[in-house]
Amino acid sequence: MLRSLAAILTVAAASALVAPQPAHAEAWPTKPIRLVVPYTAGGSSDFVARVMAQKLSEELGQTVTVDNKPGVAGIVGTDIVAKSPPDGYTLSLVGMTTLAANPSLYKSLPYDSIKDFAPISVAIVSPLVLVVNPEVPAKTVQELIAYAKANPGKVNFGSAGVGNTLHLAGELFKSKAGIDIVHIPYKGASAAMNDLIGGRIQMMIDLIQTPLANIQAGKLRPLGVTSTTRVPQLPQVPTIAESGLPGFEFATWIGIAAPAGTPKAIVDRIHQAMVKALAMPDVKEAFAKQGMVPAPSASPEAFAEQIKSEKARIAELVKNAGIKPE
Repeated sequence: MLRSLAAILTVAAASALVAPQPAHAEAWPTKPIRLVVPYTAGGSSDFVARVMAQKLSEELGQTVTVDNKPGVAGIVGTDIVAKSPPDGYTLSLVGMTTLAANPSLYKSLPYDSIKDFAPISVAIVSPLVLVVNPEVPAKTVQELIAYAKANPGKVNFGSAGVGNTLHLAGELFKSKAGIDIVHIPYKGASAAMNDLIGGRIQMMIDLIQTPLANIQAGKLRPLGVTSTTRVPQLPQVPTIAESGLPGFEFATWIGIAAPAGTPKAIVDRIHQAMVKALAMPDVKEAFAKQGMVPAPSASPEAFAEQIKSEKARIAELVKNAGIKPE
């Protein structure tokens, strides 16, 4: 009897391995898909979403609509998707803030950034650039570090707010360089940039497109980019890593995820569509104008591992910087 039962279980297990995908996964999509953006319209995240929505509509054969649901550093919109049916018809634009940083910046979240999502792929990465006011007597990263060490606590760096990615980039630079510089949070990057140009703060690490015009006008001096390679917009500016801080890397990223439990066949199909879209010349050109680089994940599983790694890295950075969760 035991031998017979074991045989039955073996056959059942083998059958499960070759069982076809559920019919609903094979037929998907049969209706429009909603891509929730947890930020207001008009920003960089919204731009990425609208480019991807157009291309995914073409690739999947169904309209992909962008639905902006801003609130509380992206938490409101992200939570909507976390609690949506896992059928592939509601997706979330996700990023470093929503899935990797917020778990360390807030005492509690209404969602689990790892367990409640099925990551699909990164869409783009955005390198940042370290810029200083021209009055700062430093023309290289090493000179800035030497200046900061000679003037501890006198160099201020601005950001778009406590825990913002620009703040985290500055804290990483502070830690890697071993310098005492002071964070000045602002209500938005533009306010910080205005004070940098006016000389009220000395340095800032920001998305390349934000200070680019002022760099070209000579109002700001770029010292290094945070990516591992130089960027087309500033080809003469070295990376911070090659400027004396080996291994330094910090870039924001934006991707797409589905609710946890979404059938793998659907996740894989969206991933394939994203990879194809991100290889298109017009998509590359559109993102390049915004200082963004298409960077599709090798697989949904690779994206999931990246989120876990980034979450751990940022948790350590937040702890070392003494940032208190809200």
